[in-house]
Amino acid sequence: MRVLLIGAGEMGSRHLQGLVALPAGSAVAVLDPRAPARETALQRWQQMPGHDAVPLRFLEEDVGWDGFDAAILATGATSRLDLLRRVLEAGIRMVLAEKVLFQSVADYRAAVLLAAALGADVRAHVPLRHVPVLQKLRAHTRDKPFTLTVAAGDRGLGCNGIHFLDLFQYLGGMPPASVEAALDRPLQVNRRDPALVEFTGTLNAANAAGAALRIRFSPGHERLAVLTVETADGRAVIDQAGSVESDIAGLAGLGFEMPMASRMAAGMLAGIAYGSSPLPDLAEGFETNRLMLAAYNRDLAGQHADDLVCPIT
Repeated sequence: MRVLLIGAGEMGSRHLQGLVALPAGSAVAVLDPRAPARETALQRWQQMPGHDAVPLRFLEEDVGWDGFDAAILATGATSRLDLLRRVLEAGIRMVLAEKVLFQSVADYRAAVLLAAALGADVRAHVPLRHVPVLQKLRAHTRDKPFTLTVAAGDRGLGCNGIHFLDLFQYLGGMPPASVEAALDRPLQVNRRDPALVEFTGTLNAANAAGAALRIRFSPGHERLAVLTVETADGRAVIDQAGSVESDIAGLAGLGFEMPMASRMAAGMLAGIAYGSSPLPDLAEGFETNRLMLAAYNRDLAGQHADDLVCPIT
C-alpha cells in the first residue's frame, strides 16, 4: 500500500509511526512544509522497530500526488475541504482524516457529496470505536435506552468532544437527535491556531431510542475522561486511565485499553481497504457533526447557519 501522509505534527508523526506496520511492498510519503515537524517525524519514524523495511520520503510542496492508494489527513480543519478535494482529484479513494473534520456544515455536506460522486471512502479518526471494552458494551446499548456520562478535565472540548458524541452514536447505533452546548467563559486561545478558540463546558445529547449523553469538560485540571454508562443490564464505570468497574455481563475484569496512535494507522487503513473498519465514513458521521457544530455556533455566536465557520480545529 502506498500511503500519503499530509501533516507531520503531533498526531501526524504518531500516524507515521503506525505506518511502520504496513505490509511488505508498501511505501510512505510525507508532506509538511515545516522543517521542525519533518525532523520530529523522521526521528519518531526511526524509533520504530522495522522502519527500514518501509521506504519513506518527504515530498516538496509542488510534487504531484498521483500514484497513492491511501491518504491520511493530519492537518487542522481550516483547509480540510480543499485538501480533501485535491487528494480525491489525484485519484486517491481511501482517506483517514483527523477530527475535527470540518468547521462548517456546508463544507461537511460538500465533502459528503464529493466523496459519494467519486466513490471514495473517507473515514474519521475517532478511535474509541476500537476499544475492546466499548465494543463489548455496544451489545447492551445498541437501539436501547441508556445513559452515558463523561467527566473529563481541561482537555479541549472543541477539539475532543466529537470523540464522545461519536461514541454515543456508536453505542446507540444511531446519531443523536439533539445536541446542546453550554460553554465556559472565558474562552481559551487554541494552542494549534491562535486565530481559533478552545474551551471547557458541557454538551448534552439525546437520541430517538431514549438514550442520553452528558459530557462535562472542567477547567482546573487535565484528568482523562471517566465514562459512566447505565443500561437495563447494569452499570459500568470506565476510566480512560485504565480501570473498569461493572456488573454488566462480559465487562467485568476488563480494562480500558486504547491502542496507541503510533500502532494503529496501518491497521485502520487495512480495515478501510477490506470493508471491516468500525470508523464512521463521512455520511455516517454527518448528522452528529452537524448537530455539534450547530450547538457550538449557537453558544459562541448566538446563531447558526450551515455556512457559518465554527472557530475550532
